[in-house]
Amino acid sequence: MEWWQSLCLAVVMILVLMAARYPVAFVFLTVNLGMFAMFMNGFNGMKMFTVSLLDSLNTFTMVAVPMFMLMGDVLFRSGMAMRAIGAMERILGRVPGRLSVLASVVGIIFAATSGSVMANTAMLGTLLVPEMEKKGYAKKMIFGPIMGVSGLAMLIPPSALAVLYASMAQISVGKVLIGGIVPGLIMGVLFIAYIIVTTTLHPELAPSYHIKATPALEKLRMFASDVLPLGVLIFLVIGTIIMGIATPLEAAALGALGAFLLCVYNRTLTWKLASDCALSTLKTVGMVFAVVAGTVGFGQMLAFTGAVSNLSKLALGMDVHPVVIIIITQVIVLVLGFFIDVVPIMMMTIPIFYPIILQLGYDPIWFACLNLINMSMANITPPFGMILFVMKGVAPKGTTMQQIYSSVMPYIVIDAFVIVLMVAFPKVILWLPGAMYGG
Repeated sequence: MEWWQSLCLAVVMILVLMAARYPVAFVFLTVNLGMFAMFMNGFNGMKMFTVSLLDSLNTFTMVAVPMFMLMGDVLFRSGMAMRAIGAMERILGRVPGRLSVLASVVGIIFAATSGSVMANTAMLGTLLVPEMEKKGYAKKMIFGPIMGVSGLAMLIPPSALAVLYASMAQISVGKVLIGGIVPGLIMGVLFIAYIIVTTTLHPELAPSYHIKATPALEKLRMFASDVLPLGVLIFLVIGTIIMGIATPLEAAALGALGAFLLCVYNRTLTWKLASDCALSTLKTVGMVFAVVAGTVGFGQMLAFTGAVSNLSKLALGMDVHPVVIIIITQVIVLVLGFFIDVVPIMMMTIPIFYPIILQLGYDPIWFACLNLINMSMANITPPFGMILFVMKGVAPKGTTMQQIYSSVMPYIVIDAFVIVLMVAFPKVILWLPGAMYGG
């Protein structure tokens, strides 16, 4: 069988199994098993498949994933996240589109403490949407800011998906985590700027309302008690990596420990809280590890059939500027994002794209962060972006998918602009990883 025939066979098998609603991890494991048996002499292929599974999970960096997940779960279940929202609402004062801006600011903070796109969307939607509705905000100023900012959890540490991506691509976890900070903050600032400009020009979209004045000392007290502790957690994760004090794994463990210590300080730590967080993390980690195993096996299968080497030759043989190849890869990721979730996008593209990118001489950290930005946009891209459906689940009764689709479009445009910016100026991504201790 020719390499292109084996590649098409694998892709068709994946699409058929996904259409049959099999879990993503088991789709790739099933395809890998069949392809290994077909191309690697039956039982010998099965043995090689088993070895590849064990090797893919036998990496110490993967321990950071459950630690980051545990940290975010503790913050949400303990009520610390909700107290931070209450404090920021009082601190923010009078700005155009106040509640929409609040959603963006708090979303950035949550992105730096939870690492969960879905949890951020559900939390912000549950807490802020009813209040926005009550104040008469337009639909586009209610749903759009929440969905736009929730995607930043893929970029800003502690991002479990960034760790997963780096582990799949077998590149530096720490540099991928830190590389997402600057573009993530740029996106957050642009979201806030868009909200303020839009509501200033069209105040009817976010009607002003009376706000009880909060004395400066009271604002300072609320910041110190409810927001600053989250800043300490952010330092434990991000600051320790940048300063070279801790590896990504150690920083993840420090973040999880810090979250539990904050629960002790706030007297919210109970056995039920700890057990619920541990069980939730365990369930999610099982899925994540299955995903990693499936990706590594898929990459090995493509390499064995010659698909990777021949695709690399095809790309390198094109008489175009290398940046055109980068644009093609990003368009492919974007189109895939119209229909499938980010994890299968990673699993399908990493084994194919990375050999090409390395031969073209591009920095793999830059390319990883570029893809994470693109996939954060995929999460909010109609018709099947995952955040869209989470938002629909917490939206008021009667909300249509069309309203959700239209409200998110400006944030998709902003995300696309940032992707173009990062392609034109790669050092925006690479500056902070290069400034890391030992970087």
